[in-house]
Amino acid sequence: MAQENLCNRLKQMVELDQKYRGSNDCMLNRYNLALDSLLKAKGLTHEEFNAMSALEQGEIKSLAFKIGGRNMQPIMANDSLAALQYHLDEKNSMAFIELVKQHGWLTDKSLGCSQKFRTVLIFRHAPKKYWPQIRELIEKEKAAQRIPPYEYYIVDNHLKGRPPLDKSASDFNNG
Repeated sequence: MAQENLCNRLKQMVELDQKYRGSNDCMLNRYNLALDSLLKAKGLTHEEFNAMSALEQGEIKSLAFKIGGRNMQPIMANDSLAALQYHLDEKNSMAFIELVKQHGWLTDKSLGCSQKFRTVLIFRHAPKKYWPQIRELIEKEKAAQRIPPYEYYIVDNHLKGRPPLDKSASDFNNG
């Protein structure tokens, strides 16, 4: 699969991950606006921001996510939408399991994709029946140092039944 096709496929999968659990407003647009505003306030260009370590970027990204997510109302307010989202989560989980088996842990950054997306969300929302396969994959990817530590932490937390998170992205050095 050509890299550009892989980028497009992963972006679509992440969009489907958020199809019914998202909101009536596009979080990505709100996040990008908040990020642009924060960069402007700090006097940074996108090139300067991209050259920063993942730890430095994480602090700014986390704040942009918080600002962008304020006052958003979820779409998934009934059981029928939840069932539709579950079906999408199943398809995404199966597809991402196969992609990780073939290519290792995939992110927009590792692939050099022009569009931004967070593949960690796919396994963060994976149905329980896929957890053993996902556990095996993330342990393999961690040992090979292909999965960023924070993304491992987020998926691991999901596979443990989502106990309260005690760390944030800025607690990890992904750079």
